[in-house]
Amino acid sequence: MNDDNAAKPPQGSPPLRLMRFEAAPGSVRQTLIADRRLCVGPPGNVFVFGGVLFGSALAVLEDHLQRPVIWSTIQFLGPLRSEETLELTVEALGPGRTISQARVMGRVGDREIFLATAALGVRDEPLDHCWDKAPDVPPPEACETAKLWPYGQEPGTLLETLEMRIVPGAFAETEPTGQLADNGRTVFWVRARQDLPMDISVLALFGDFTPYALSKALGGGLGGVSLDNTLRVLRRVETDWILCDARIQGIRSGFAHGDIRLFARTGELMAIGGQSMNAWPPR
Repeated sequence: MNDDNAAKPPQGSPPLRLMRFEAAPGSVRQTLIADRRLCVGPPGNVFVFGGVLFGSALAVLEDHLQRPVIWSTIQFLGPLRSEETLELTVEALGPGRTISQARVMGRVGDREIFLATAALGVRDEPLDHCWDKAPDVPPPEACETAKLWPYGQEPGTLLETLEMRIVPGAFAETEPTGQLADNGRTVFWVRARQDLPMDISVLALFGDFTPYALSKALGGGLGGVSLDNTLRVLRRVETDWILCDARIQGIRSGFAHGDIRLFARTGELMAIGGQSMNAWPPR
């Protein structure tokens, strides 16, 4: 187990990540080609997954500032389609002694795709304690494989590279009912089939799985599309599976709000995510 909340400087080759950037690590401007393995969606409507965009923004920030993300948020302004070229530009707003404030704008030409803001840094304080505990659930090997998306996906896209295992009992997979669930909580295991180090891009990727809980809370169907994402990072632990504890707090006027906690297999809380979503109950 490795608990390391520090961004490591690049050493020669770029870090191993799901996404690949065109410029050298640490550049103030980066380019990302939106290849199909970063996308989700049914045939004819394929777009880059929001968690991939968030992870890309935060990876660029950490590479440039050489400090780990503490808090971050992103606003999604438009979709990034397969094979489009995304330009990411870093702006450092407040470089302090221990904390940096910065933002990243993602664009395709003149079209704005997202705006991400973050605080990055480390303070030399000895206190280390966590009140949130991982739910007591079976390991992923004892859980059933779950569907990552309720409808057919374009072949060769992101969800083929990921795996989810749903915790049995109250959280088990059920057929769509069209009725609101008794509560908005869902607990499940996730991992990337590719062996990726537990860096900020992986945490941001799986922090974007709150809409899965929304789909189950609404009784099946699409669930929702993210308006935003927020990620608060406590620690990073090398782990093969991540345990996600997602909760939908409520829905009103077509919008739902929820959060997600990401735990290592060994129980450490790594990060807390939050989202607001357009919500579509099943028809």
